[in-house]
Amino acid sequence: MKVYLDAVSTTSLHPEVKETYKKLLDDYYCNSDALYDDGVVIYDMQEKAREILCSLLGLRKNELIFTSGASEANSLAIKGFSLKHPERKHLITSIYEHSSVYNSFKQLEENFGYQVTYLYPDADGHILPEQVSAALRDNTSLVSIMAVNNEIGAVNDIAAIAAVVKKHRGTCFHSDITQALGKIDLDLHQVEMASFSAHKIHGLKGSGALVKKEHIDLLPIISGGQQEFSLRGGTSNALTNIVLAKTLRIALEEKEKHHSKLVHLHDLLLEELKDTVKVNYEGGLVSLINISTPIPSEVLLNALNTKGIMVSSKSTCGSRENEPNRTLRSMHIDEDHSIRVSFDYTNTEEEVQYFTRCLKEILKQYV
Repeated sequence: MKVYLDAVSTTSLHPEVKETYKKLLDDYYCNSDALYDDGVVIYDMQEKAREILCSLLGLRKNELIFTSGASEANSLAIKGFSLKHPERKHLITSIYEHSSVYNSFKQLEENFGYQVTYLYPDADGHILPEQVSAALRDNTSLVSIMAVNNEIGAVNDIAAIAAVVKKHRGTCFHSDITQALGKIDLDLHQVEMASFSAHKIHGLKGSGALVKKEHIDLLPIISGGQQEFSLRGGTSNALTNIVLAKTLRIALEEKEKHHSKLVHLHDLLLEELKDTVKVNYEGGLVSLINISTPIPSEVLLNALNTKGIMVSSKSTCGSRENEPNRTLRSMHIDEDHSIRVSFDYTNTEEEVQYFTRCLKEILKQYV
């Protein structure tokens, strides 16, 4: 039996998205910037998808840039904005951001002379608006705080943080909403930039977007032609961009329908693991639970893998690197004995029970 419990890493492709994409591949291969009829048709389809995405997210037309995913969108937002405004050299982020955010700030700090304030989560795993307010300076140009942490599932109040930043003249607020989109309610009204990926919500890998309000100016990170308002050069991945609209529409439409199942699986998992493991964090994203056992994470992952169970011990963007886990360390969680269990609506009671049964068997063998 194979059981996939790593949904915050990536998700399966939704059947409707897959079917639409396959149909498009057969006939729509022309360059969307070409001026002959077939190219114009694809361009118009892509722009219609952009309009739909903006409507779904409560944005004005053209406040969304297609990217290859959240990592690129994060880089464009953070580096693009900071380098466009070099006169303001102070930046704010959190210590437990995704590596694409954290490393963008590190690059600006180490190579371009920016000063960065790294905020630490409170005892409940949150970055608070008052922390951001206290860190703001006269020369702060950008604040970037994620909506949902990808290691423990802590949910930050980005609407409240955005409101604080909005009052600080000349400072922009960005949020990585990758783990939040389609899972929790989001208010992007005062969020000036936001990044997300399709493959976290049953869409295609290599697909994502940057929300960028009209008044925000960026320096292009990828130089090229006219594509994406001259902010992301290169031939458009038009078909992937087109199906992103369907991906997000389905995710938002089905969010409430699937929520009760996710709550049930969450409660079942905790009940099955009661008195067996230490739950490191609860109360955030319902579909993510971080736990610790007496067994080293690497040993436990290998043992579970032999039984067909797929979980992770850290973000997969750093899974092959021996880097410290910034999130777990900031929460004083033993990173060498913790694993991350995440699921979605495609998982079943049987799979959760198989996982917990196997985990208990492994614990008996090793402890």
